[in-house]
Amino acid sequence: MQIADFTVSTLPARACRAVLMGLMLLTPAVSANAQQDVSFEDIESYIDGTVEAQRAVLEIPAVTVSVVHQGQLIFSKGYGIADNDADKPVNAETSLFRIGSISKLFTWTAVMQLHEQGKLDLDADVNQYLDFRIPDTFEQPITLRHILTHTAGFEDGALGYLIQYYPNKGIALEQAMQKYMPARLNPPGKVSSYSNYATALAGLIVQRVSGEPFSEYVQRHIFEPLAMHNSSFEEPLPETIRANMVKGYIREQGVLSEQPFEMIDSFSPAGAMSSSANDMARFMLAHLNNGVLDGQRILQADTAQLMHSPLFHGDERLSGMAYGFYEEHINGHRLIGHGGDTMQFHSNLLLDEEQQLGIFVSYMTTTDSQARGAFIEQFYDHYFPYQDEKLTAPADFAERAGQYAGSYIFWRRNDSTIEKAMGLLSGGVSVTPTADNTLLVDGPFDARQYVEIDDNLFRQVDGDELIAFVPDEQGQMTTMYYDSLPFMSLQRTPLLATTPFKVLLPLLSLLLFVHVLISWCYKRKHYKTLSGSQRWLRRSAQLTSLANVTFVVLTSVILISYGEALFTGFPWLFKANLIFPIIASLLALLTLVLLVKSLVAGELSWGRKIYYGLVTLAGLYMLLFYYYWNILGWNYIA
Repeated sequence: MQIADFTVSTLPARACRAVLMGLMLLTPAVSANAQQDVSFEDIESYIDGTVEAQRAVLEIPAVTVSVVHQGQLIFSKGYGIADNDADKPVNAETSLFRIGSISKLFTWTAVMQLHEQGKLDLDADVNQYLDFRIPDTFEQPITLRHILTHTAGFEDGALGYLIQYYPNKGIALEQAMQKYMPARLNPPGKVSSYSNYATALAGLIVQRVSGEPFSEYVQRHIFEPLAMHNSSFEEPLPETIRANMVKGYIREQGVLSEQPFEMIDSFSPAGAMSSSANDMARFMLAHLNNGVLDGQRILQADTAQLMHSPLFHGDERLSGMAYGFYEEHINGHRLIGHGGDTMQFHSNLLLDEEQQLGIFVSYMTTTDSQARGAFIEQFYDHYFPYQDEKLTAPADFAERAGQYAGSYIFWRRNDSTIEKAMGLLSGGVSVTPTADNTLLVDGPFDARQYVEIDDNLFRQVDGDELIAFVPDEQGQMTTMYYDSLPFMSLQRTPLLATTPFKVLLPLLSLLLFVHVLISWCYKRKHYKTLSGSQRWLRRSAQLTSLANVTFVVLTSVILISYGEALFTGFPWLFKANLIFPIIASLLALLTLVLLVKSLVAGELSWGRKIYYGLVTLAGLYMLLFYYYWNILGWNYIA
């Protein structure tokens, strides 16, 4: 058989582009995968300089770090103060930090322990392990495999219950899983959407199947075998290690003010763990050594390897989810791990299996949540420098750039309760084509430009971040993924959640309402000349305006006054304020009726027709606004 000769020019243009971009995409990753002979002789001076620079610039009171390499703890150190009043320094061996969602890795390890024992089936309906029922919203049931990859499809939730502050405690785990069960937004396995609830549910399953309280199970089957003596899921901490807890501080009026101990006990498996850097080093060593440390095995080797292997990708070319661990690619290296954030602590843990390297870092700070990620990126820049190939934007990109343009929002959100209104405080992600044949992407990080490197795949112009778009069945780009956020995909922003509808129109309506109220004050004498129906119309418009403005003002006061406290519960003022959207909506309907009557009677001048017409439209739009964002609060006042 004769093999035809052809040149690149004979290929279809799209195929040429795919081949060339594929080569560009694959080339830089090849040399970075092999194990590198790296010297860590300067590790103490390097980390000292990095951490102290972060502490100085960001005013971070306390930091702890541990690094393991090829089966050994090669560095651990604490920085700053554990207790300001006692002038107690941070100690890497004993000082406890709140590690937030890194706790989930212990929950997943517990799940995999029970799985290898045959007690948990990762593909079974989770309802078979519960004494209450997750609704059958979709035909496909939720499994532990879905929960491990954050693809269970639950909406998000946190306000009013996720965090308590000592001595207040939340309700028990099993009660919380029933009381705070979120709605199911997506069929399982379809999109990634980070869920604290789903992880806590997995912890409850561990508790029920093992017959041990979750915190005791982890203590007996993970902490004790690994000699992690300064770790606990208990809240408050056990007396034996309570004095080792690093205190949380916030700077108020120029001085550090101690904050109460954060309690996440109702969702404990999702983020309640406290630990020291040295203890976390032992956990990293066990996972890097396929489940065993110092002769103590917490996972069989094949289970550990399975746990670290890819399980779900929104796009196969991007980082994905392993069995609870998420992938991250830095300077051509595949890492697995997890980050963790509470109100007071921000932590990161990443494992590089190829290099047999593990890094844990935790910050006690309320001023910055990005230092934890920057620390590991800078670490790799220092020890594993990597030069991305300079990219040139395709000359014909403008022809297809428009299909990506628009606004996107994360699937990690609430749709069924008043917490949906939190979306009003989030700008989402905007994608805009530029004159340089790139995409300008703004949010959730700083604005960055991306160059097309493959079909629907883009790389950051001055970095290695990747983003990908996925078309629907009609070929429309409806889904977006960040390489660095494999646990949270995005969708096209629904029309009523776009900026014109959630910001511009409400703002214009509010300005009109304010004008009505100002007019009420300086045109009072004019009311006597109006007919009875006109007076009713004007008074209805005024009361509609007053109800809307009052709601906005009180909402601002509540957000400023309570802030993070809203995660612990809803104050009475929050509930009382929800009366005003209901009143405003009813008055808007009344204003519409009165306007129609006045128009039919021919009592209004053209100027007043336009004015009251605009006020009525503003009131009706706010009714739609309140309805869409679940702010019509009769479900939440009690």
